[in-house]
Amino acid sequence: MRVENPEHRWKIGELELDRRSFSLRRNGVVVRLDSKPLDLLLLLAEKNGAVISHDEAVRTVWGEGVFLNGEAAIYTAIKKIRQALGDPTLIETVPGKGYRIRADVKPIAQTHAKSDLVPLPSEPEYRLAVLPLLNLSNDPEQDYFSDGLTEELINVVSRLLRGHMSVIARTSVMRFRAVSKPVHEIAQELRVDYLVEGSVRQYSNRVRIAVQLIRAADGASLWGNSFERALDDVLALQSEIALATATAIGFRISSQTIAAAERPNPPLIDIEVHDRFLRARHLISQRTRPALQNAMRYLREALAIDPIFAPALSSLAFCYALLPMTSLLRSHDCFPSAQGLAAQALEHDPLQSDAHVALGLVDFWYHRHWSGARRHFAEAAISNPADSAPPMFLAHIHSVLGEHEDALSTLGAALRLDPISPIVRTHYGHFLYNAGRSRQAIPPLDQVLELAPQFWVAHLIRGKALATADPSLPEPYTLPESYPRAIESFLSSERSGMGNTEPLAFRIHALAASGQTQAARQAMEEMDQTHAKTPVPPLHRALARLGLGDRATARELFEEAFAERDVRLIFLSVESRWKALGDDFHSSAVHRVGLPKE
Repeated sequence: MRVENPEHRWKIGELELDRRSFSLRRNGVVVRLDSKPLDLLLLLAEKNGAVISHDEAVRTVWGEGVFLNGEAAIYTAIKKIRQALGDPTLIETVPGKGYRIRADVKPIAQTHAKSDLVPLPSEPEYRLAVLPLLNLSNDPEQDYFSDGLTEELINVVSRLLRGHMSVIARTSVMRFRAVSKPVHEIAQELRVDYLVEGSVRQYSNRVRIAVQLIRAADGASLWGNSFERALDDVLALQSEIALATATAIGFRISSQTIAAAERPNPPLIDIEVHDRFLRARHLISQRTRPALQNAMRYLREALAIDPIFAPALSSLAFCYALLPMTSLLRSHDCFPSAQGLAAQALEHDPLQSDAHVALGLVDFWYHRHWSGARRHFAEAAISNPADSAPPMFLAHIHSVLGEHEDALSTLGAALRLDPISPIVRTHYGHFLYNAGRSRQAIPPLDQVLELAPQFWVAHLIRGKALATADPSLPEPYTLPESYPRAIESFLSSERSGMGNTEPLAFRIHALAASGQTQAARQAMEEMDQTHAKTPVPPLHRALARLGLGDRATARELFEEAFAERDVRLIFLSVESRWKALGDDFHSSAVHRVGLPKE
């Protein structure tokens, strides 16, 4: 129950407090603070020195009618705020009155030059996580089934509770599958108020799901029940569980909301179609070319049985839209298929969020139609409120267009939905890098790699940041000292990247820039050998050639990139290495891509 205020960003010394991204940063790096203390700090900042009473704090931050020990809750929240600020004197206790902030709080003015910005739906106050359903079959090969039902249940619950409660995205909750951890610790990591946990058992063409609702504050089980139906009636089963969960929390869901949340699919679905669909969804989450191609095989098998099964059409479109970014496949071979399949999916089911995301990616990467991409991602955010991809890609658009503060704040919406997603957290470092703040990008990327040591995208962006001077610093760090670390990051990215040649291109550039010309030429030969077998994207070859000083060949490869609609063209303004092409050529290329002038 946060206070409405036209101001949503404040400067507190070296700290920046942002309501829209729901974050506290110190010199651009996120300072971790639980949701309720952060809400209280926002309230204190808004009051800017005025005393906040205990009653007002409880009413505003925790809400009216909420049963809790207010004194203890506020004391704990204030303690955490003081620890986060690093100076306990900044929050003053006024005996018998309440608390106030003693720092110099300065509102940060907001400006938006773009007229086609699409606002994201506002975030509700309360948050819920549906934890992975436990597979009771004792067969790990059946994990795809329990994981798939978990994802579908998250989607149904999020649509049903839209406007009442935020539901955490699949990526973050799946990290707790088969993890033995106290409920309060999971709730703290996900920053949620409620948890749904349960199990699933499949037998004799029937499915039984047992669930319970847990309050995060004290670990109390508020409600529990078991649900059983035939496998072909699983969609109705999920809606039944979602509605029972909302009722147990205390929300009254109108019949109109229930109707809007349910997909216009037939009440019964083909068991074989649904099984192949769940197998595909399990693979899509891995985001590698081999996994995506196996997922596409399952989806085609599903569509061979039911050609108008909208979830399969939507997921297949999404796979085609991802492949040019995650592999060496060319734009022309993927994006037109993604566009056609997504359009078919939406004809049969307008709520297919992956179809909206796929169309947004087609507009973003292929047509470079920024306003169209924004609209599709905004539609996807409405269709599936628990999906972090729409706000993440909306932030991506801001970033490549040079709207760096908007990129970071919009990404905050994705981080709230998906707080421990490696790709979402990697993009925080990525967008700092795109903003020219390469040194600030390194700590958040290091945090991602602690969470996911083999995540190739984080290694790649970390390498870029280490090998790039930071003009925002008065005394930029010495690049010669950082080049070995950058090259090691690129090598780590190559080892985990499933054949993606972008890390190799940046390694060649870094080797040449650090004076290791012979090693750079050897790596260039490696790229040429790869290209002879499988075409390497023209801009990867161009970057490597540019690093070796071959500007003429790099310029020729740009023409090839334009002919292919290479997805990497959109980074032309935010990747400083391209400026070595020459001012006139670079400026002309930026104009052809449709990017704003610097």
